[in-house]
Amino acid sequence: MHRILKTIALAFTAIAIMSVTTPASADEGAFKYRSAVMKAVGGHMGAIAGILKGEVPHKEDLVGHTHAMAELAKSTGKIFPKGSDVEKSRALPEVWSKPGEFKMVVDTFVTESQKLADIAKSGDMGAFGAQFGKMAKASCKACHDNFRKKKG
Repeated sequence: MHRILKTIALAFTAIAIMSVTTPASADEGAFKYRSAVMKAVGGHMGAIAGILKGEVPHKEDLVGHTHAMAELAKSTGKIFPKGSDVEKSRALPEVWSKPGEFKMVVDTFVTESQKLADIAKSGDMGAFGAQFGKMAKASCKACHDNFRKKKG
């Protein structure tokens, strides 16, 4: 009987410890996931910019880069859950205090990145370059200017 009570007490202790530590782990996990997604977006943006500038001759890769970015854009609305504003995060409090404005920027990213992916399939480099600039200004720059801490 003593052994059963001891096992039950240990189980309750483990549950209590997990309930205290899990939220911090979940917040950190959400931050790490968000960081990975945003680094992937940045990687695709950098690759596309390199192609557009003529630094590399891989125009055939634009469809893949833009498709991947359009898919990543769809997840950006859910990768900023409340509580994921951990110390290392560069997300400003406005992400959570101005959710309507943040959603508009995210929605713009989704729409404009999909347009970019569609244009990439056409092969029209003039239209592609124009859309790339529009997307970068309307979504990336808008988000970084209003919802992201400056480096430093």
